[in-house]
Amino acid sequence: MGRTVVSIVQAFHQEQESWRKFRRALTRDDRDAFDRLFEHARRHAAEASYVARPTPFEAVVMAVLLEQEKALAEIRSRLDKLEAGRLEKLEATREQKPDEDPRLAL
Repeated sequence: MGRTVVSIVQAFHQEQESWRKFRRALTRDDRDAFDRLFEHARRHAAEASYVARPTPFEAVVMAVLLEQEKALAEIRSRLDKLEAGRLEKLEATREQKPDEDPRLAL
C-alpha cells in the first residue's frame, strides 16, 4: 500500500508552488525574501510533522514566525549590548575632569 498522507516536506513544497504567481510578481529582492520564508519553514519540517493541521500553511506560518522571533531576539540582544557600552562610555566621559578633553589627548 502507498502512503495516504502527504509528507510535510511535500505539503510545504505544494504550498510554495501555490504561491508561484505571487512570487513571480515580486521584485528580485522581494523574491529572495519570499524564498527565505519558505527556507525557514523547511528548517522546521520535522517539528511540523508532529502537528496534525488540516492546512499545511499554518505550520509554514508558525515556522516563519518562530524564525522571525529568534532574529528579533538576537537583534534586541545586540542592541542592548551596544546601548550598554555607549552608556558606559558616556558615564566615563562625564566622570572626567572638565579640563580633560579625551579628544585632545595625543
